[in-house]
Amino acid sequence: MGRTVVVLGGGISGLAASYHLSRAPCPPKVVLVESSERLGGWIRSVRGPNGAIFELGPRGIRPAGALGARTLLLVSELGLDSEVLPVRGDHPAAQNRFLYVGGALHALPTGLRGLLRPSPPFSKPLFWAGLRELTKPRGKEPDETV
Repeated sequence: MGRTVVVLGGGISGLAASYHLSRAPCPPKVVLVESSERLGGWIRSVRGPNGAIFELGPRGIRPAGALGARTLLLVSELGLDSEVLPVRGDHPAAQNRFLYVGGALHALPTGLRGLLRPSPPFSKPLFWAGLRELTKPRGKEPDETV
């Protein structure tokens, strides 16, 4: 009898793990278990009342290095090449990022100056929050979220 692998969670990681397991030379039976009604985890698009589309979760990929190349290979294997919209780093869409918090859009800080001053929806400068995380002692759990 063949082996069975159970993948917990149908977010992007669970879907990618299931896909790669199913393409192994001797693929196991893959059972994907998801607690919600839909797959995709945090990744989802929502249309607002005025027709604007809000992307929840990541909305892009950075195809740099070996991991980026593997991501693009996966996109190609899934037949999604035509869905990719390349955006150069100097394009306004790549430079202007927003968070939707408390019913309003807030521009994310850009540049060093934006990191040193508080800007809504953040009550403190992001620089200090980042520095605090870098100096915090490592947790004792074997699998720590970054």
